[in-house]
Amino acid sequence: MIIQKEDFLKELVNPVILVDREGKILFMNDPATLLLSIAGLQSIRSMADIDPLFGKQESPDILRGPRKISIGKIARRIRVFTDSIAEREKVYLYLFDTADVLKWMDFENFLDYIDVAVAITDHNGVLEQLNETLSKYIGVDVKEWVGLNLHDLVKEHALTDSASLKALRAKKPMQTNVTYGTGITLQWHSSPFFDHSGKIQKVISTGRDVTRIIQLESDLSSSETLKDQYYKQLNTLEVLLGRDRIVYSSDQMKCVVQVAVKAGKFDSPVLIWGESGVGKEIIAKVIHQTGSRSAGPFIGVNCSAIPSELLESEFFGYEEGSFTGAKKGGRKGLFDEAEKGTLFLDEVSELPLGMQSKLLRVIQENEYMRVGANKTIATDVRIIASSNLSREQLLDGTNFRRDLFYRLSVIPIHIPPLRERRDDILPLIRFFLKSLNLKYGSKIRIDNSLIPRFYNYEWPGNVRELKNFIERLLVVANSEEVGDTEYDLVTQLEIKKSPGPDGDIAISRLMPLKQAIDKVEEILFKRAYQESGSIEKTAELLGINSSTIYRKIKKGQVQLK
Repeated sequence: MIIQKEDFLKELVNPVILVDREGKILFMNDPATLLLSIAGLQSIRSMADIDPLFGKQESPDILRGPRKISIGKIARRIRVFTDSIAEREKVYLYLFDTADVLKWMDFENFLDYIDVAVAITDHNGVLEQLNETLSKYIGVDVKEWVGLNLHDLVKEHALTDSASLKALRAKKPMQTNVTYGTGITLQWHSSPFFDHSGKIQKVISTGRDVTRIIQLESDLSSSETLKDQYYKQLNTLEVLLGRDRIVYSSDQMKCVVQVAVKAGKFDSPVLIWGESGVGKEIIAKVIHQTGSRSAGPFIGVNCSAIPSELLESEFFGYEEGSFTGAKKGGRKGLFDEAEKGTLFLDEVSELPLGMQSKLLRVIQENEYMRVGANKTIATDVRIIASSNLSREQLLDGTNFRRDLFYRLSVIPIHIPPLRERRDDILPLIRFFLKSLNLKYGSKIRIDNSLIPRFYNYEWPGNVRELKNFIERLLVVANSEEVGDTEYDLVTQLEIKKSPGPDGDIAISRLMPLKQAIDKVEEILFKRAYQESGSIEKTAELLGINSSTIYRKIKKGQVQLK
């Protein structure tokens, strides 16, 4: 047998000491440590201090037991095992008989000086020894418990089952944490000692104060719980929306998301406005998913896609026979489908004025009437609406009722265009590139030299246009990295280039020729820079020297951003 596993030796209830061929102690388990402490030999370094044969006779036949050696005032019966892979690796294992150890138990005074709690019971669970350290921990003079049975103490003091009793029943070492009235928690480790016939003679238990450790574990657990809550809130914004993740870095979008999350906690109507492609529906989903209605349906409808003559039946449903061609049994409407959930009205400003007034009544009264019916139906639906018109356009009263605007915009949210939050462009590029590569099984990268061109372009189609542009780059890619060649090819595929911030060149009024030439130059310079991303490429597109552009910028004649 090769003895090399200290974990195995730790579990033995018998005192064991492992030494090398020179007598140096390599390892001793807790019972052996206690045994040597009782004998006042805790500071020994060599087995020769205990075994007089060691060092005088190295033959395994001489050292091998059983035999007796003296420790302190008592002889201990031992067995010595030897093991050797090579002569230089020879080790000796001293295994002490517990029956002899237990003959010397008159060490009550010694136990009181040990800084851990000690309890010794007999084979019936009767307490034989308790030290003063235990009294200090639990605030009771435990010396009065000597002679009492642990079973009775557990019942009388309503304690949890003790480690000593568990060790008696299981006939093996047991560990138990016990918290006392003083607030102190002791971790008890109980080991049974057996006689030659295998019967338990004693159970020795030691208890150490782990109150601080448990408190730290509790604090750590609370911190982990709080961390999990934070992660859950973050995942609400990213994971639960699936592919429609909100990707942003700008302060503007951070504010939008914060308002959306707060709005989710209320049932108030929300009006979201912003240019086409900025992500109004995604924000609507955030409001729905972070609110109390997240378990309910999210029904989205594009108001501009429904023929005006079908709007009322689509929204409110109809009764059987209400009109020619009506479905047998009638049909439910959008408000029925969104019950207990959220109804998202995209491009609500496209609704005819007549339908706007009916929608206003539903919001005010929380009830509606199906086409062909003569009674109203109560509704419990949260309304979120969106429009690509500006606030000023919605309020001019021409095509959209002001009272409906104010009714819908209890919580107004404006999503700025991508050109006003350029910090979002780079993280969006990374996100779309990663998701599209995953979708098509590709590994396309974008050359860093293209980043300025992406950053300086106006993106009139906003996030939707950016996503489409990235997908086109993947389509035309000839290698795993796309650069200027692919970028230029994608822009040439456009049937008509999107107009710049100044629009196409047009004559709206007469002006001096010099002023008109300067204006045209500025428009051309700005658009070329937006599409190229650098002054050098701008000069190349316009067929001029880059120094000309630098000179005009310095004089203030041209502004490229």
